[in-house]
Amino acid sequence: MDEYLSFAYPLQQCSDAQLQNLGRALWDWELCGKCSGQPHCKEHECPWFRANRLRKFWAWYRNLTAMYVPELHTSEVALRKHEDIIDIIQLMRSHPDTPRAQLMREYFTKRSQEEGKLPAAVDRLRAFNIVGKILYMVNCACSYQSVEALEYDLETCIWRNDMTANQFIIESFPMNSHPYFSDGEISSKHRNIKSLISAMNLKKKLGLRFEPTSDLKSHLKLDQNHGILYVFDCTAVLKEYLLWSHETSERKKKGMETLPRLLVLEAMDTIHKILFPPGRESHALLSLLVSRHKFDEDCLRYESARYRDEGEVASSYPYFGARLAELYDELQTPTPRGKLHTWLERKSGSRYVMMVTMVGVLIAIVIGLLSLGVSGFQAWVTYQQWKHPISGDSTS
Repeated sequence: MDEYLSFAYPLQQCSDAQLQNLGRALWDWELCGKCSGQPHCKEHECPWFRANRLRKFWAWYRNLTAMYVPELHTSEVALRKHEDIIDIIQLMRSHPDTPRAQLMREYFTKRSQEEGKLPAAVDRLRAFNIVGKILYMVNCACSYQSVEALEYDLETCIWRNDMTANQFIIESFPMNSHPYFSDGEISSKHRNIKSLISAMNLKKKLGLRFEPTSDLKSHLKLDQNHGILYVFDCTAVLKEYLLWSHETSERKKKGMETLPRLLVLEAMDTIHKILFPPGRESHALLSLLVSRHKFDEDCLRYESARYRDEGEVASSYPYFGARLAELYDELQTPTPRGKLHTWLERKSGSRYVMMVTMVGVLIAIVIGLLSLGVSGFQAWVTYQQWKHPISGDSTS
């Protein structure tokens, strides 16, 4: 039984040493050498000292990989161990301009030459999808293969076989400047938009609920029907990307940058400067989301300034500006969510006028029914008095 489970779920177990190697592959960690395979490190300069901050990411990684099931009708598995994931991550990072199909062919052909076996085609695709999800923090899928997601399938990024990693990122995160955040008259008109779309204001005015997501593509995605705003809460991961980019030389950084630095900075700013700006009420709401709604505890650490270059700010929001604008527009014209509101929205553009009219009609009907009831009761009393008259006292 144990042998079958180890074949059906080859990545079910993950050690601290394997997580350390994952950090090396993702962010070029250089460990101190004293904490190899240990759960913690006491050296402040060692990246593994920050391991506790990444607890949610480690748990997410373990959960994702533990659910990997290969094709059981073949003897060769695409992801035999966690080291295979690390090898594919390093391959993707070192060849960002090589098409996905070529990377798959080179990697698995080399393995087949060493072992004489080749995993099933669908298993090879699945393996690269999983690695793409880990590397880029998005739900990754082929054009004809559904994404294997552990959470809500909000956004699926299609990585075609003829696309390189750089092309995949550009297509997954297109840059579009929104008029609300561009220079000029329109920007001046909406200069206070960022203060209006704080999480506190969205909760008070729209009754929105906030849900965490590990899919960066779904960050600030508004589910209008259910009143849910999804927030990418893995800020510890964003900080690792910023730290790597901040400390890595331009020569080494060239061709190795996994996510655009501006994208990561913008995601951080939308969390800590727009949704949850510094302040007592904002911090209280964020603390509540951490304690009761499974937001990452690292969200409470406002420290992105230490990872920024001098004068580096995110102002025009080319990646998430459209979604910020959507939140502002939602404040101006709230989406009807109740059954009555939805029916009124379908029937009339002036739904509020119609609602007031209907309420007035209902009140008039209720008053009419009450008046009719009183009149009926009076008629019944009169009828009873006529039918059963009360005779006067008899004289002796």
